[in-house]
Amino acid sequence: MKIKVLLADDEKTFKDMFVKVLVDEGMDVIACDDGLEAIEAIGRESFDVAILDIQMPGADGIKVLREIMSRDPEARVVMLTAFGTVEMAVEAIKLGACDYVMKPVMFDDILIKIRQQYQYRRLKAENEELKSELHGRFGFENIIGESSAMRRVFDTVQKVANTHSNVLITGDSGTGKEVVAHAIHSLSGVKAGRFVAINCGAISEGLLESELFGHKRGSFTSAIADKKGLFETAEGGTLFLDEIGYMTVACQVKLLRAVEERCIMPVGSTETVSINVRVIAATNRDLLNEIKAGRFREDLYYRLNVVGIHLPSLGERKDDIGLLVEHFIKVNNSKMGKNCTGVSDEAMQVLMNYEWKGNVRELQNVLERAIIFAEGDIITVSDIGLTGSGSSIDTSETRENLQDAMRIYEREHILRVLKKCEGDKSQAAKTLNIGLSSLYRKITELGIGDDK
Repeated sequence: MKIKVLLADDEKTFKDMFVKVLVDEGMDVIACDDGLEAIEAIGRESFDVAILDIQMPGADGIKVLREIMSRDPEARVVMLTAFGTVEMAVEAIKLGACDYVMKPVMFDDILIKIRQQYQYRRLKAENEELKSELHGRFGFENIIGESSAMRRVFDTVQKVANTHSNVLITGDSGTGKEVVAHAIHSLSGVKAGRFVAINCGAISEGLLESELFGHKRGSFTSAIADKKGLFETAEGGTLFLDEIGYMTVACQVKLLRAVEERCIMPVGSTETVSINVRVIAATNRDLLNEIKAGRFREDLYYRLNVVGIHLPSLGERKDDIGLLVEHFIKVNNSKMGKNCTGVSDEAMQVLMNYEWKGNVRELQNVLERAIIFAEGDIITVSDIGLTGSGSSIDTSETRENLQDAMRIYEREHILRVLKKCEGDKSQAAKTLNIGLSSLYRKITELGIGDDK
């Protein structure tokens, strides 16, 4: 992409020569003879770098600079100044100019400055775009749900994000533990630092220690050079330890020291390294049972579980399925260039009744596959391919609209809870997280009667 330069200078010979140099260097040039012309140009065209002479008729360089900065505070402006106007150049720097050049100008020098300022602006724009993308991927926007269970998760994430406390996220596989960890980091005071993740269950004990704490050259056969571990890599940011329940007891001892004393000792070293890292751990195992079985250290558990966040399974938050479906359709439309507008009533009934053993991740995969194979704008039962597979109730009798499908699910769910509570409506209402009067109203509306 060509660099677009705004050049404003009333010295015709210099301006014409400079324009030729810029064009020869492959740049686009907007050339102006005075300050008023430059201000007009600013109003109708954009540019990457502006080169302004301080002394010009109509409006001087300072006035043009003020106009540029009022429109774009991030603009990159270089001032041209003669010996007698150095003080004005200093004033220009205070007003937002990024540099100034003394006349007579050495073209090679100012070309370097133009490229430096263009590179600075481009990199800053890319950085802002990346931050925006990361926030979109890992902020609250990517945690979908309005159920009471998810509202509790949102509330905890919001409260814990700006602390430095360690967090333990629990939940079945596919419930979104890493997404929540990313959200905590993204909303925290260390969001400018790195988010570093490692799956503790996918790496052998010996290698995991080296990955976490680093090693010194010669500490083992293949250690041909010093290596920083992930604790040092995540310095000033967040280290996410996924599947912490699979870590061996020997490695847990060293992790406990790192968490307690905020220092590590690389493999093969005799010196400790101080660390400043926020630790978030996650597991799909019941760590209290692991502690009883002697497979997980109780002291490490309490160090990691300063704040605990439990993610409900999709079966525990079926009220969110509609929102999740809408979200995944939107994401996949953008990714695949599709224009899917939703799912049919019959397909939604199947999705609501399916036993999602793979939780949100499984639903995401099903929707992605369905959009790939969908021939129309609406996803049908045949597109999702789940009929009769894993369904919690009989879905062979499809209903005409979504309201009927939701009514079927709601009725079946209340019946299951009433049966579990042995008909105790007060207990069932608590389990359903609704008022007792609301439960009685639902029982009447859904015609449940005494068939519980």
